[in-house]
Amino acid sequence: MGWVLRLVPRQKDPKDSIQLVHFVLEVAHQMDHMIRRFALALALASVAPAAFAGAPETPVAKVQTRHVTQTYLRAAPGKRDTLVAYIKANWFAMDRIGIERGLFTSYALYERADSDPADWDVIVAVGYPTLQGHDAPGVADAFKAIRAAHREITIGGQSFADLGTIVRHHTLTLVQQGS
Repeated sequence: MGWVLRLVPRQKDPKDSIQLVHFVLEVAHQMDHMIRRFALALALASVAPAAFAGAPETPVAKVQTRHVTQTYLRAAPGKRDTLVAYIKANWFAMDRIGIERGLFTSYALYERADSDPADWDVIVAVGYPTLQGHDAPGVADAFKAIRAAHREITIGGQSFADLGTIVRHHTLTLVQQGS
């Protein structure tokens, strides 16, 4: 694209005409730089999304679970759903922090089918990155600090003591895992 500029001096003084030409040339020079920058920005804006869209996602390395502690819980009569809500609001809030701090690798909640008789209703499973699990150096103390900072959320005004009891714990260590 070309620029056409017609100079028509208002006065007959040649100095005014020369100053006007210098001014116009400076403006044209600045506009040329602005147009180049704008064109570059436009080109980058149109190419960048395509470049990022085609880039493969880098998988986040997940720490392998080497140890799992299963906690079996019995709900108070008619309180299974409320116990599950309590675990999600309290235990899992602390477990999320444990994962962020590298103490745990995972947590899960399992419910027993009503048709299967047992002395437990739900299992909370927590995964650890070491074979020692909760007994690994520093884990117990770090989790005590997390628990101390947590503020209990009651469900319908009920605390854990109102909703259920821990029946037992089982610890498991990983022997082999498929993917």
